[in-house]
Amino acid sequence: MKCLLGFIMFALAVETGLALPDNPASWKALAEGGAAVELVPDSQPPRPEGRDTNSLRLTVKQTGRRFGIVCPDMGKMKLEPGQCYDLSFNARTDTRKTFALTVSLESLDGKKVFARTTLPEVGGAEWAHFSVALQVRRPAAKCRMVIALADTGTLWLNDFSVVLRETGESH
Repeated sequence: MKCLLGFIMFALAVETGLALPDNPASWKALAEGGAAVELVPDSQPPRPEGRDTNSLRLTVKQTGRRFGIVCPDMGKMKLEPGQCYDLSFNARTDTRKTFALTVSLESLDGKKVFARTTLPEVGGAEWAHFSVALQVRRPAAKCRMVIALADTGTLWLNDFSVVLRETGESH
């Protein structure tokens, strides 16, 4: 069963044990080492069929050590080495520019990384769907999700889904 979160529409498979906060405002800008980041809910630009996107608009004004967005608490769950989570989302930019995104599941203080992957070209002038696998390397009882960019500019994100990949093993 999937649950949708308010107007930002972040979807997560509940059976995985991962759960995004009940309040979409819980997503925060990540700005470390002098970075300047703005994160706001935005229903623009609409999809071609005229529907609002209900997205987050992320604008990186100045780079620093690390910058992007963070969901500071992914709720009660248990990450085990060898698990694989499939992350998918939609994104676009206001130009043809694309961004390299680094996605990680990490400790609440950001000092330990449990899973990390990079998508080399996210964005473009039209909405597009992106997906990537996160392979868990270290166990964790709690984590946060960080989506870090590699450059300045504006990126719209919506319809996030994180699902534990079925391994085909019987229990």
